[in-house]
Amino acid sequence: MNGNRFGIENSILMPYAAERMNASAIANERTLRDLEFERVKSEIKRLAASPLGAFAIDALSPALDLGAIQRELDRVEEMRRAVLELDLLPGPMDDLEPLLTRARETTSLGGEDFLVILRTLENGRRLREAILSLEGVYPQLQEIAERIQVFRELEGAIRRSFDEEGELREDATPHLRQLYRRQHAVEEQVEARLKAFLNSPEYSSVIRENIITRRSSRLVIPIKSHFKHDVDCVVHDTSDSGQTLYIEPRSIVEANNEIRELDGEIRDEKIRILRELTGKVKQESRAIHETLIALRTLDGLYARAQYALKLRCCVPKLNTEGRIRLRNARHPLLDPQIVVPIDLAFGGSTLGVLITGPNTGGKTVTLKTVGLLTLMAQAGIPIPADPESELSTFEVIRSDIGDEQSIQQNLSTFSSHMKNIVGILKEVHARSLVLIDELGAGTDPQEGAALGIAILTALLWVQARLIVTTHFSALKHFAYQHEQLKTCSVEFDVKTLKPTYRLFEGVGASNAFIIAEHLGLPSEIVRDAMGFLSEGAVKAEEIIRLLETERVALSEERAHLTHEIEAAQAERRQFEERLHELELGKEEFLRAELRDLEKKLRETRLQLEQALHQARQTQRTEEKIKEELKRIEESKEELVAVAERVAEHPPQPLTFDSLVKGMRVRVEPLKQVGIVREITSETRIEVDISGLRVHARLSDLSSAPPEELSKRGQARADVMSHEISLDSPGLELHVRGLTVSEALREVDLYLDRLVLSDVRKAYIVHGKGTGTLRRVIRDYLNKDPRVERISAAPTQQGGEGITVVELK
Repeated sequence: MNGNRFGIENSILMPYAAERMNASAIANERTLRDLEFERVKSEIKRLAASPLGAFAIDALSPALDLGAIQRELDRVEEMRRAVLELDLLPGPMDDLEPLLTRARETTSLGGEDFLVILRTLENGRRLREAILSLEGVYPQLQEIAERIQVFRELEGAIRRSFDEEGELREDATPHLRQLYRRQHAVEEQVEARLKAFLNSPEYSSVIRENIITRRSSRLVIPIKSHFKHDVDCVVHDTSDSGQTLYIEPRSIVEANNEIRELDGEIRDEKIRILRELTGKVKQESRAIHETLIALRTLDGLYARAQYALKLRCCVPKLNTEGRIRLRNARHPLLDPQIVVPIDLAFGGSTLGVLITGPNTGGKTVTLKTVGLLTLMAQAGIPIPADPESELSTFEVIRSDIGDEQSIQQNLSTFSSHMKNIVGILKEVHARSLVLIDELGAGTDPQEGAALGIAILTALLWVQARLIVTTHFSALKHFAYQHEQLKTCSVEFDVKTLKPTYRLFEGVGASNAFIIAEHLGLPSEIVRDAMGFLSEGAVKAEEIIRLLETERVALSEERAHLTHEIEAAQAERRQFEERLHELELGKEEFLRAELRDLEKKLRETRLQLEQALHQARQTQRTEEKIKEELKRIEESKEELVAVAERVAEHPPQPLTFDSLVKGMRVRVEPLKQVGIVREITSETRIEVDISGLRVHARLSDLSSAPPEELSKRGQARADVMSHEISLDSPGLELHVRGLTVSEALREVDLYLDRLVLSDVRKAYIVHGKGTGTLRRVIRDYLNKDPRVERISAAPTQQGGEGITVVELK
């Protein structure tokens, strides 16, 4: 199977199949190796449910089309939801392409081959059914699942033909079953005659061992070799010692010949069955191939969804403007228990970041994290970071990280890096991301710093986005003074002499003198060393150190304030939850009251049906029947009162924090209930009222009455407020075009009329459509005590578009 950038089916790739950028142009081999992209793919492959999914992950590579990347990430997110909500787990599936090739090129496949095909087709069908069972819930997955074809005939043929070991069953076909029956019957006859021979006193001295065995597909018995002339027989084999002969008494030769002939016929029939089944596979090979593509796609999405769950990954916002904003980003290959998350943001007029700090302090990890997460996102893989994170897509991603010294080319470390950077400068442009670790290192510090400044200037001139790490003060000062660069440092604790791996904005001090003195270097030597620095350098380091002290103090104060804010927010949430619990308690009381009255309604309906039945039995008049109805009027009035009370559930004011998309709210100026679609601010909230989008303020909104209570109460009241007609109902009820609540109301009234008219069978025409109305009506009918059973109409009468109702 030919792979593609996302490891997905060709039809989905069509909108951007002509994209000119390929994976090697976006990130070359060195960049993929520097950032360890293949290691991430290896981790994801382990989570695939089958070799098909592993193949899909192998095919992943960074893409460029923003819309295609977003759609792929959305599909991974949809699969993640399906895994959580459905506990979705694809069964074992195999890459059947080699078997399909053999089926097209050879005469027949083997039994184990057919079992592999059966397992894959069955599990593919089950996966399709699981996804399609919830219509409209996972639309993107359902689009793929619909391409999985069902091969029930082929599955059944294989299942009937083979046992669990891949051996053809004796009853695989009627003819094979007949051949085996005949063979078993003849074998039983031969065995009976051989047993008689073995148990005969006449031959007791001749027999070597009282067993029946086979030689050359013939049933034989062992005798002592020196008695071979005493028995009328045919010798078929001799033991290694020569002391035992395996003979066939002449009396059973003809029967053994028949067994052998049957063996040949059975063998021929098995060959025919295998060839016939192979022909069926060959005939379905194109459809199976298309199914494999869909299964490969789903399993590839499943592996990435599992990876996202395992590492708490999110789908970042994407842009094409070079804007990067990472929140709590973690390197996916580091131990999640010890990795320190990073926050990093730049974009707009800020083209890049210069990171300073001590060795082993986390500079390179930060560099790799940004680059690797960018590659992952462009390859359709969620990233380990918070949901508000944002990444840009890039046409070119290039890196210079680590020691690439080449012995064969006689290049030093510096020369190797410089050769790579020369190549980078030739390739990058405004839609590029450049990652350079320790720019200018490996040569004279002054010359290296000068080269570093010149390279940064060249990269900024072409508007490339860049992240660079360095130790050089000259580069720090250049970045600090350049408006298109921001400076960040990895934190170092001068008390413990250990890096904290936290990233913060600003230029960090080198701390070399402090570290040296803490490690025991005499203070006079440290002072002498500081004397060799220029006065400006000393002042600069002192200013940086003071700023760093102030930054740490501010950071601690901010952490304290953050803790207090979080504590206050937690108390607020607890208060709101308690308030919500009280509201729920009130609603539950109304629900319980409504349930009691609905029970009374069912009882009165039963009384009505009994009264009507009695009336028909005694031929009472319509006036007498109406007299019977008067005694249940109180139930109607009582239910209407509760329905009105429920429908008038008092609205409550809303807080901004309590608003969520999809929430039902009441727009007070319009006196209408709608659904929240977008939340921009307290002064701009978009609400959908029956398809009409309106913008409202928070102060205009209040809590809507519980949908279940208001609809049920009003619907029941409407039902009871209708006069029950004694006219004969038609045998069909048409509810197409009605809303769900309208349709259920009509169905309820229709059932009443059917009972009154003593009609035992009728038809409800709801149409096929999306299937929602059909499902709701059938659920309602299944629970209705008046209904004996329901079924779909015969295909020629409308099939799933009509429900046949049979009453008790």
